[in-house]
This record gives sequence, C-alpha cells and structure tokens, in this order.
Amino acid sequence: MAGESERQRSIDSFYWSNGPCCAGCDWWRSYNAAAGECLKSCPMSGVERAGMLGIRNATVTIPAGHAITMRGHHCGDFKDDFDWSSLPLGYRKQVGAPANVSRRS
Repeated sequence: MAGESERQRSIDSFYWSNGPCCAGCDWWRSYNAAAGECLKSCPMSGVERAGMLGIRNATVTIPAGHAITMRGHHCGDFKDDFDWSSLPLGYRKQVGAPANVSRRS
C-alpha cells in the first residue's frame, strides 16, 4: 500500500500547487499519479477516450468508458467537497494545503 499512498500524496501535492484541476476533483479516479478518468462524464467510445489524451491512430484498443484525463485538466464540472481538515496536519503541510483548510471550492 505504500505505493498507493505515495501516488495519492503526489496527486494531492499537484492539486495544491496548481489549483482546481482533475487531481483535486471529487469526480476523478486516478489510474496513476498522472492520469485517470472522470466519473462525471458520459461514457464514450475508446477512440474518443484516447483522443482526450491526444492519442490518434492507437495500435492498442482502449475500451469505451468515461473520459480519460491528465491530472492537470480542468473543466466546468470541477468539485472538491472533501473535508481536508479530516487529514492529519502533517500530511496537509506535506502536500501544500493550508493548515486551516476544510474545503477548497
């Protein structure tokens, strides 16, 4: 599980450094520290999902599903209702969240 916690720390740090983006959105589920899928989006074809990442004429087949985005992507459906104050102060400082934060949006 150490790898998973490192991945989450990387995602949270990116969010607090860059502002509202997929990395901090409640709708986003990460595949790794850099990319994930938006569960708010409507399902789309694999070709459309690949296109969201700038991939054209892929040699591998990507199955249909929700939009795949890079962690820095930002759209109008951004939502952060997570209670950051529920995390230990040391972790919040590590990722760059203000000590007195509860919610960002």
